[in-house]
Amino acid sequence: MLARGTAVPSMSTPNHELTQGLGASSRRDFLKSTTAAVFGGSLGAKLSTARGRARRGDPIHIGLVGCGGRGTGAVADALRADENVRLVAVADAFGDRLESALEALREPFGERAAVAPERRFIGFGGYEQLLASDVDVVLLATPPHFRPMHLRAAIEAGKHVFAEKPAAVDAPGVRSVLETTELARAKGLCIVSGLHMRYSPNVRELMARVHDGAIGRVVAMDAVMYGDGVWMRPRESGMTEMQYQMRNWYYFTWLSGDFNVEQFIHQYDQFAWALQGRYPVRCYGTGGRQSRTGRNHGHIYDHFSSVFEFEGGARAFATARHQVGCSSEVRVVISGTHGTATLTSPRRMRITGRKAWQPPRSVETDGHQLEHDAFFASLRAGRVINDGERMAKTTLMAIMARMCAYTGKSLTWDEALESRERLAPAEYGWDAEPPAAVVAIPGVTKFI
Repeated sequence: MLARGTAVPSMSTPNHELTQGLGASSRRDFLKSTTAAVFGGSLGAKLSTARGRARRGDPIHIGLVGCGGRGTGAVADALRADENVRLVAVADAFGDRLESALEALREPFGERAAVAPERRFIGFGGYEQLLASDVDVVLLATPPHFRPMHLRAAIEAGKHVFAEKPAAVDAPGVRSVLETTELARAKGLCIVSGLHMRYSPNVRELMARVHDGAIGRVVAMDAVMYGDGVWMRPRESGMTEMQYQMRNWYYFTWLSGDFNVEQFIHQYDQFAWALQGRYPVRCYGTGGRQSRTGRNHGHIYDHFSSVFEFEGGARAFATARHQVGCSSEVRVVISGTHGTATLTSPRRMRITGRKAWQPPRSVETDGHQLEHDAFFASLRAGRVINDGERMAKTTLMAIMARMCAYTGKSLTWDEALESRERLAPAEYGWDAEPPAAVVAIPGVTKFI
C-alpha cells in the first residue's frame, strides 16, 4: 500500500476498454502527454520519497466520500484505470446511499470493491473517520458545499485527491480551495479535478490549435447549455428539513451553488482555457425562475444569461436553462479574427477558416475515464497533477455569474473573489436548521 504523500513506480498501460481505438503506442503517448500537463495543469515535480515508495504492483487503497451516482462512477473509473486499485472505505451522510453504491460496484468488481462493515462511515462526520483509515487516495463526490472542508481535511491528512467539480459554492470556499492547493503543492500531493474535458485528447488538440493561432486572435466566445433538468426526490413523512434538502441538494444554493455552478462549469472552464488561463475582469448578467417555481424546486433559478469581459477586449456570452419542453442544445463557439472553433462534444467539434480541422473519430473521448487513467498513471510514475488552482478559479467564474444574476449587479473579478457571503448552516446535523431557502430577487437581494 502507498505510504502517505508518496507514489509508486511506473505501471503498464491502463487496462480498460475505453482505450480501444488507440494503439498501444497511442495510449502510452496519451498518458505521457496528459501527465506532462500539455493541457495546462501543474505537473512535473517528483513526489516526496521520504516515507518510501510502494513496490511495482502493490495495491493503491482508495476511499470514497459521497456515494451518489457520480461518486459510484468515479470509483468504477478508478478501478478500471489500474488493476491494483482497491476500494477499502466509503463515507456518506446516508446509509442507504452508501449501501446502494457498494451493491452497484459488487458485480463488476467483486472483491476489489468489497468494503468491510467497519469501514463504512455514515453521517456528516463520516469523512473524518475515512481519512483516519489507511487510504492513499480519496475521491470527493459529495454535494459541492462540502468540497472545501473535505479537500482541506484530505490534504492535511496526506491523501491524494480526486475532487469532483465544482470546487465550492461561495467565494470563501474558493479562497479555501486556493489555500489548500498551495498546501498540496508543498506536500507533493495530487489534486485531480472533475473538469474532465481537460483530459479529452480531442478537446486538448482543438485548444492547442486555438492557442497556436489557428483562428487568429480570440475576440468572442459563446456557450449554451439547454436541457430539461435533473432528478427530484419526494419529501417523505418524518423527514427533517435538513434531511429533505440533503436528499435534494441540487435545488438549494448552499449545497449545489445553483445549476449554473454545478453543471455549466465545463463551459465556463472552456472560456478560460481558450484564453490560455485568463479569467474575466468583469461580469454582468441576469437570470430567474419561470418553470421551476414549486416548493419542491427549492430556490435555485432555471435560467441564466451572463457576459464576461476579459483583459484585451475579448468577451464571452453564456446562457443556460433548465426548462421542460424546450429544445436541448449544448455547445461552445470560439470566434477569432481568422476562423471559428466549435465544440459540441469531444467527438463533435471543428475548426473553420484558414486552418480548418476536424478530429479523428478513432480517438478515445471519455474524459471521466481518461482523467482517472492519467491520475493513477501519474501516481505509479511518482509525479504530481495539481488541478486545484484552475478548478477554484473556474468555480469562481460560475459563482460570479450567479451573484450577478441574483443581485442584478455588475461585478469585477476581485469583488467576486473577496465576497463575504458564506453559504453554510450554523451547524451540521439532521435536526439542525439549513440556510433559509429564499429565492433571490435582482435589485433586492444584496451583494455581500
